Amino acid sequence: MDEAQINRGSDSSASFDSLEFPELVKPNERIVKLNQEVLEILQATLKLNPEMNLLAIFPEDYSQRRQGKLAASTASAAEYKIKKLPPPPAIRPQPPLGSRDFCADAIALSKTARVIHPLSDEAIAFLSNFLELLKSSQVLLDSSDSLMKAIKRMLAQPDKLWEDPIRGVVLKCNDDLPVKVVRGYNDHTEYTSMQYLAKHAPDIPAPKPHGFIKLGRIHVIFMTLIPSITLEKVWDNLTDRNKTSIQHELNEIFLKLRKLKKNSAQRLGGLDGEGVKNDFMFGHRSSEVMTTAAEFEDFQFSACPRASKAWVTFLRSFLPVQSEDCVFTHGDVWMANIMVKLDDSSSNYTLSGLIDWENSGFYPESQESIWMLSGLTRYTETDWGMAVRKNDEF
Repeated sequence: MDEAQINRGSDSSASFDSLEFPELVKPNERIVKLNQEVLEILQATLKLNPEMNLLAIFPEDYSQRRQGKLAASTASAAEYKIKKLPPPPAIRPQPPLGSRDFCADAIALSKTARVIHPLSDEAIAFLSNFLELLKSSQVLLDSSDSLMKAIKRMLAQPDKLWEDPIRGVVLKCNDDLPVKVVRGYNDHTEYTSMQYLAKHAPDIPAPKPHGFIKLGRIHVIFMTLIPSITLEKVWDNLTDRNKTSIQHELNEIFLKLRKLKKNSAQRLGGLDGEGVKNDFMFGHRSSEVMTTAAEFEDFQFSACPRASKAWVTFLRSFLPVQSEDCVFTHGDVWMANIMVKLDDSSSNYTLSGLIDWENSGFYPESQESIWMLSGLTRYTETDWGMAVRKNDEF
């Protein structure tokens, strides 16, 4: 066997197995040296220009050299780097607004405001605090400009319950009312689901809606405050007995949710015609009208268009017979979306509410349990998965 064959054999062995079991694969010294040389080139370039297009300086003969079809470069790494390095970058202007925090962007970029769902008296009273002097609360309803300015002043307040520079913030209005300010993408699912639950299942501990405003492309949603702390922050410190009691409380909630069944005329997905979604699978969404569990299963298996029909058929052969029952589903039951509060009398935590209904709607009854475990990976150190497996209603 010549050197090229040896190199090709070693290269082909650097497959999935070598990634999983690197200790079983003997490194090819020639390829290791080649990769180190290329990395030195790329790293040296990035020091001079962090925004350099790496493809422009990547060695064109890399694949051939890796396969042993070309002899190793006779030029030293230093000479190669000098040849490939681009000129130093020009002095750049200040970064754009997008590099600032979410509220600053919303204040600077939003030009319009309009009420999508009526504001409650409580929400109007709170927003009135941000009106110009001597203006009555009625201008919030009569003047889009006054509404926009009041919301922008509200966004400048520092009392934030949650913040993500990309998605948005949750601001505390008062002890009873928060406002969720997030990028909307024309999806009203969270608000319409809160409306639905308030009407059809008011005992479900979900936030009650208090008004919905669009600030440009930003959604501004007022709702009741569910105080306390997320289960995620306390779970690891709970006793087994306390974990079991919370599990039973969740079980009671989902027994009630499963009684909310879709009728034959209703669409799957969001209640306002937003369509179905699976944000855990590459943000897979569809606005097509779907009314059956079978149609949703087809949607699920269309998420990866590169998969062959034979492979998809093989995978689907392992599925049990799909139930046609479609029930109201939260869609993102993870510890960060479960609120708990401390019971002073027992020193145990009890469930106080479920938040973030952005992925909710009518879905096949199996989906809640599937999506509930989406936050678990082989690197996640938590017994949450084992706890929810014991729950008959997930």
